[in-house]
Amino acid sequence: MVNLDKTPQPGTTGQPIQARPARKRRWRHWLAAVLAVLVAILLFGAYGWKPAEDGRAFRSPYLAEAGSRYAETPIARFHYVQAGSGTPVILLSPGGTSVIGWKDQVDVLAREHTVYVVDLPGQGYTQLKDSGFAFDLDAMVSAVSTFMDSIGVRQAAVAGNSWSGGWALAFAQRHPDRVTKLALLDATGLDMRGTLMWESLKIPVVGELAVKLSTGKSTVRGLAEGMLVNKGRLTEQLLDEWWAPMTFHDNIRATYLLERRLDWAPTEGALPATKTPTLVLWGKQDTIQPVERAYRFAELLPNDQLVILDGCGHVPQLDCPEPVNRHLLAFFAAPRMSR
Repeated sequence: MVNLDKTPQPGTTGQPIQARPARKRRWRHWLAAVLAVLVAILLFGAYGWKPAEDGRAFRSPYLAEAGSRYAETPIARFHYVQAGSGTPVILLSPGGTSVIGWKDQVDVLAREHTVYVVDLPGQGYTQLKDSGFAFDLDAMVSAVSTFMDSIGVRQAAVAGNSWSGGWALAFAQRHPDRVTKLALLDATGLDMRGTLMWESLKIPVVGELAVKLSTGKSTVRGLAEGMLVNKGRLTEQLLDEWWAPMTFHDNIRATYLLERRLDWAPTEGALPATKTPTLVLWGKQDTIQPVERAYRFAELLPNDQLVILDGCGHVPQLDCPEPVNRHLLAFFAAPRMSR
């Protein structure tokens, strides 16, 4: 007899198979659970975890010799060193480090000037008081003004390197009566993108994690060596001095916030009207602020001197201190040109 029953039999092609969809659902649930755990770990790392401030235990030989000073203000307890006598020169600590960034310039400049080297909020050993401090360009400019007021300096020559060069430039643009001369060493201040590493800090979660994970001494060594051409200048003592304040929680937070909030478009736009006598001093082998940017500054500034130092990187005052000192001394000593 012919079986006319068309009902699919188990195992035949037409039989609905329940096992595969069930396995797929289990796999999807497992994947979702894993992703949820990973997201939770990343969020905790970015916003909950605080790495140990190992640098707090470091006792700086440099500061023991140079002598730390503090200026109390509503914004912060500003940390600075001071030396010499004469017309005032204010050196802003390079962004991301401390007063150690100008260690080779203080004694030389102090022969003719009263030299102040200051850590702005979020840098070095300055202790932030204002919990609402914005870490944008307005806030950093205001901090320079507040520091100068606190030490009783109405007018000074000002110098900065990297981020602090941009802060010095913005301060001179907004307070031209307070800056006699301006030295920009491999400075920010142009409306141009940074390197991939720095641009990545603008991404939420990624930036927080990247900065926190970069505070280990071996990582700091790699970052510092990448900024120097003459890598032999990175002694163990200098590495310790460079690394210690990078572990402080306020400084970690400041690093990614500054990268996100510093807007250099107005600063570049104001360059043609910036009449302050300016020395643009640049390391030719800078891998963070390429030397082409020095020529851009020189093109836009109406009252500048341009010096390119071959064999020097992003922090020329540490990388090539002798020529930097020579140029700074000559520039600060020269008669001030009329605006």
